[in-house]
Amino acid sequence: MVSKVQSQLDEMTRKIEGFTQSQSQLESLVKAIASQLQSQSQAIASQLQSQSQAIASQLQSQSQAIASQLESITEAVADTPIVSYSGFDYSQLNRLLKSGQWKAADEKTAKMMCRVAGKTHDGYLNYDDIKNFPGEDWRIIDGLWVKHSRGRFGFSVQKQIYINCGGLPDGSYPKGDDILERYGDQVGWRVGRSWILKSDCTFAAIAPCGYLPFWPWLYEWYQVGHSLKSD
Repeated sequence: MVSKVQSQLDEMTRKIEGFTQSQSQLESLVKAIASQLQSQSQAIASQLQSQSQAIASQLQSQSQAIASQLESITEAVADTPIVSYSGFDYSQLNRLLKSGQWKAADEKTAKMMCRVAGKTHDGYLNYDDIKNFPGEDWRIIDGLWVKHSRGRFGFSVQKQIYINCGGLPDGSYPKGDDILERYGDQVGWRVGRSWILKSDCTFAAIAPCGYLPFWPWLYEWYQVGHSLKSD
């Protein structure tokens, strides 16, 4: 009976040893699979990184090419003549404003408007000249000023300021009111109680909104400005 029990114990010992060996083999197999998976993951990650870098480099090259094309197109559009139906070319005014040459642009605006109105010899415009000024030419000049000053300068900007000061859209204002003076103070054409001359102008982007184009070269503003200054 003891011999039989011993035999059973030996059999169980062999089985346990077999299980232990199988477990060891499984652990080795799992480690091998894990190592293989890690190597494959690293290889895949490296491959993905290389592909990502290649795609990023390709996209950057394409973006640079597109940017270069857009720049060329923009330059071509910028060089396109800006001509009104009346036949007047505003390309030079556009270039002056684009480059921030505010004084030269202001002088060019005055000369162009006198040319359009046929008043080159007089050097100024009166009320009738302004009233009959071609609408398209007016919009082109105003649009260029507004665009390149980022909404700070231009006739439409000045008009809105004038209306905010109490003036009427048609340019008139109640008699005896100080709307014109308030407008001059707002756009910077009056300092204290005196209207400034063109020689006193500050042609810079930091000038007050509505400061340019400088209107007193127009006959009506010139007369009003000097009569007030003499007071």
